[in-house]
Amino acid sequence: MLSPYLKMFAALLLVSFGSNSLYLHAQGKPPIPRQLKCRVLGLFMPERERDLKDLLEKTGKFKLIALDFAKAELTVEFDSAQVWSGEKPNRYLELFNNELRNGSRGSFSAKELIQTPADKLRWVEITVVGLDCKGCSFGAYRLIYELPGVELATSNFKTGLIRAYIDPEKTSRAKLEEALKKGGVDILPQKQ
Repeated sequence: MLSPYLKMFAALLLVSFGSNSLYLHAQGKPPIPRQLKCRVLGLFMPERERDLKDLLEKTGKFKLIALDFAKAELTVEFDSAQVWSGEKPNRYLELFNNELRNGSRGSFSAKELIQTPADKLRWVEITVVGLDCKGCSFGAYRLIYELPGVELATSNFKTGLIRAYIDPEKTSRAKLEEALKKGGVDILPQKQ
């Protein structure tokens, strides 16, 4: 039989930490970790990997399982009872997207994995000049990444190279160049 003081302490813990996660722990059952795999927008140059890792660490809610810069794919693990208590798993991507956007002031977000088969996609490389910082690279990246048919993109001010993995049925090199020029990015002529 629990003493009245112990009951009061347990009640305070329930109020302080939420009933779902404490109930699981009180029953002697560990929380069930969930994994989420998604595409990350904002991972436009290798240095941004550190920014993303720092953001995940800062939240304290997600454990990094895998990060693939080449595919812009991320796998995280979390305790759904503590992070999104009561939410259905089909909302996890949306909720994780909100966490990334809010934590990064919009410079990272999450999206479903690429659905188009790889054999239907192709890489386009565009050489640019005038990008002299990470912010400029991010701006150029956003100009093309948000175009329909662009599945992945990178933009690196150090190399002066913008790369996009595109669906040629939905977009083209010319459309990418047009978007960049409209955004004020200087493009070098394509080498033949």
